[in-house]
Amino acid sequence: MPELPEVEAARRGIAEQLVGRRCTGYELYRPRLIVAPAGLTLDLIVGDTLQDVGRWGKYLWLRFPHLALLVHLKLTGQLVARGSTIPGFAAGHPVPPYDAPLPHKSTALRLDFAPDVQLFLTDIRHFARVQLVLPEELPTTVASLGLGPDALSPAFTLEALRRGLTHRRGTALKAALLDQTVVAGLGNIYVDESLWAARLHPQRLVGSLTDEEIERLYEAIRSVLALAVPIGGAEIRNGRAVPPLGEFPYVHGRAGQPCVRCATPIVKRTIVGRGTYYCPSCQPEPTGDALPAGDQVETAITAS
Repeated sequence: MPELPEVEAARRGIAEQLVGRRCTGYELYRPRLIVAPAGLTLDLIVGDTLQDVGRWGKYLWLRFPHLALLVHLKLTGQLVARGSTIPGFAAGHPVPPYDAPLPHKSTALRLDFAPDVQLFLTDIRHFARVQLVLPEELPTTVASLGLGPDALSPAFTLEALRRGLTHRRGTALKAALLDQTVVAGLGNIYVDESLWAARLHPQRLVGSLTDEEIERLYEAIRSVLALAVPIGGAEIRNGRAVPPLGEFPYVHGRAGQPCVRCATPIVKRTIVGRGTYYCPSCQPEPTGDALPAGDQVETAITAS
């Protein structure tokens, strides 16, 4: 987290409220946030108008006439816009609370826009990065990331998913879907939700899937994002789902709670190094040739 729905919420907020506004200044609170070659600094955006904002997977970019900012919020990045002339928005990691006073002690960057608007990037873990690139080099830079099709783009088709999985037949499903070269934008939350929706165990070997199961997985990914994107993402706080049982998210962050389909308690296991939630009844354990070996096998199980 933040994953595609949260980053898409930021993109939409910026597109609706900041594009077309002139940058009047900035404050860089954490210099290590910026990755840039010699000669490129944030000074280049001062006086320029924000031309457009884009997204591919979990990457977000802001393009000005003389500089583009390629943003990755990593685990705990948050974007908040405030001002007297805009409704304001907040997206990304929910800590600090979206209505907390800003700048926060973990705020890394503030961009100022005319006449009285500020965009804050806050990151409590300090993993977020903003890469500065020349606008004409932005397409090449994004292409060099080697991302698979964006999960919301027309390029993400059933056949694209099949192709992406073809070379990962010996990989656990959880690991394959977290791989941004297979499909860009999914992370721990939405992989768990997609596998639950598709009734597939996160440890199933990719190579054990039937054509019908791959199609079911594809439709599950689309349906999960159709739920998550309009609300700006799942509400997870301190590792637990906040909405009442029966509201999205249905499985992630709900260890010990009854599955809304079958009432079996949801379990949490560490799979491929990630805390993973699933229903042991709806998503049966793989056996035999469908079970990965080595470090793809779960290492722990907890009820909370």
